[in-house]
Amino acid sequence: MTPPLPEHVFSHICELSGSVWLDGGASPNGWSILTWSPTEVHTSLTDWQSFARSQVRPASSQGCPFQGGVLGYLGYGVGHTVESVPADGDTPEPPVWLGRYDGGLCWHHPTRQWHVAGTDAFRSQANHMLQAAQQPRFPSQPTGTATTQSSDDYEASVRRILAFIGEGDCYQVNLSRVVHVRGVGSSADAYRRLRNASSARFGAYLRVASDLAVLSNSPELLVRVQDGMALAEPIKGTRPRASHEQTDARLARELEASPKERAELTMIVDLLRNDLGKIARPGSVVTGHRHIQAHANVHHASQRVRAELRPGTDAWDVLAAVLPYGSVTGAPKVRACKRIHELESQPRGVYCGAIGFVSDGGDARWSVAIRTAVVHGNNARYHVGGGIVAESEPRAEWLETEAKGLALAKALHPEPALASEHFEPDNFWSERS
Repeated sequence: MTPPLPEHVFSHICELSGSVWLDGGASPNGWSILTWSPTEVHTSLTDWQSFARSQVRPASSQGCPFQGGVLGYLGYGVGHTVESVPADGDTPEPPVWLGRYDGGLCWHHPTRQWHVAGTDAFRSQANHMLQAAQQPRFPSQPTGTATTQSSDDYEASVRRILAFIGEGDCYQVNLSRVVHVRGVGSSADAYRRLRNASSARFGAYLRVASDLAVLSNSPELLVRVQDGMALAEPIKGTRPRASHEQTDARLARELEASPKERAELTMIVDLLRNDLGKIARPGSVVTGHRHIQAHANVHHASQRVRAELRPGTDAWDVLAAVLPYGSVTGAPKVRACKRIHELESQPRGVYCGAIGFVSDGGDARWSVAIRTAVVHGNNARYHVGGGIVAESEPRAEWLETEAKGLALAKALHPEPALASEHFEPDNFWSERS
């Protein structure tokens, strides 16, 4: 009998409390993890590390990445708890959402096999989910209407950052803009459209509340912790994909050769080396070669950074060392965060935080929460941005945000976002249950 696919199981669990799909279908060796009904949930910036540590239990490997443990997200505001950076503002989603789960239903994409791990009760539920799973109906078409900052205003902010850089205030600032969408409809349908438009290495759907969900289409690994090692893979540098093969290859070569894009990544890798050095054995932090990744809508440049952890150090120490993450802040980190706080009109929330898990036994995988939307009721918002360095050109930076937001736009609104100076905060930001 052919086993059901992850999207078949997802359609069966997506309305359950705390349901989660960590979707690794675009990774060559990817796993999907589905789970639901956490026994405890923590939603406060206060004592998030203490809660998380108390909920991860000793365990031996069961051949799948998640066998129960802590799963959820850490918002951008977590950086305020570990670094002297400005606090993020309130958003409809809580600043932290971490749940204790009793098991994981894990699908190995290369072998197309299910692995069930966890308590006896969870295993029983998971086997029932597999038996009950059916092919879902085709997701409804997007119906939302969107507004965003005007290109002139965004480019003006880029020029302000260039002035700061010219004065020696900072070297790089990651600037984003927010898109608001009305009339989104089902968050589960929106996620299925999103993954169909652009399958990502670190896709995610998290049902945070009955009327609140997080949808992520991230290409970027924040950190993986396993066997006493930490591996990060920051992304910096972007070119759009092209339908013509020769044009697409030319854009990839252009990204590979660009001194500006190379410098942008080098700054962040150096920052990350320093962050990992806080919790690594002396001399164990090493970097790999810069390489180009091809994604559904864009090319990216990335580089791996690996460190051996000091004895007594766990995944939560690693997260505290690297957050807020340099690839979505800039350098120097504290100064860049202050400029972000001054220039961005609205809080980031889960955007530019981390989505992932620490499994029982201590293994962990977290993505950078970029290409990420929050659906609240019938409305949504998502942010798109990029790193600004001395060689940045304001118009090119605006076009880069459009390329990065293409999949989310396809999933949430059929027409381009309209430029607006007024985001009507009473329509979205005050809707907090």
